[in-house]
Amino acid sequence: MVAPHVFWADHVTTQKSTRHSPFYMAHGIEPILPFDITEATFLVPDIAEPLTHNDLLALRTCQLEKCDEDLAAIHSCILCSCFTSARQFLQQFTNTIHNYDFKPSVLVLVHNSAIEMDLGRKAKPRFLRPMLVVHRSHNGAYRLAEFNGAVSKLRFAAFHLVPYHARSRSSVPVTHVVDEEDLEAVLEEED
Repeated sequence: MVAPHVFWADHVTTQKSTRHSPFYMAHGIEPILPFDITEATFLVPDIAEPLTHNDLLALRTCQLEKCDEDLAAIHSCILCSCFTSARQFLQQFTNTIHNYDFKPSVLVLVHNSAIEMDLGRKAKPRFLRPMLVVHRSHNGAYRLAEFNGAVSKLRFAAFHLVPYHARSRSSVPVTHVVDEEDLEAVLEEED
């Protein structure tokens, strides 16, 4: 069962005499081997010195064969690497990652994403006016209102909002700012 892999490895390996692989000489293009970049990375052992032609064929054959044990080892290495990367990311950005869960009637500032690509963004305001949280939908988007009770038709993503720290700690209930009908309309739109 190894023979097809050996023949394929021989046909895709560059020969010293012609400086091309037999596959290239027959078709005019280099072959695309049937494994992805992750598998290619983990299926090749550490190579410290030049390999003989036979060793190279054996290595390519093992790559093309993709034994279940090799694929299981690759899976565990990648999974371990992903978890390590996630832990490192959380550790590095502990002070900057915040998962705010804004309740209704909380004041928030909206990030001014319109200036992101502007060259003169340093001199422009990064946040828009404070607004009042009316409702949070099941997918995490927020509906906001102005202080005059006008509910915005836009939905704001959570990462565009930051808490507004007012001078006084008093809170205004949403029902005092937004009309009951507007509030019911917002809730009906979300359902």
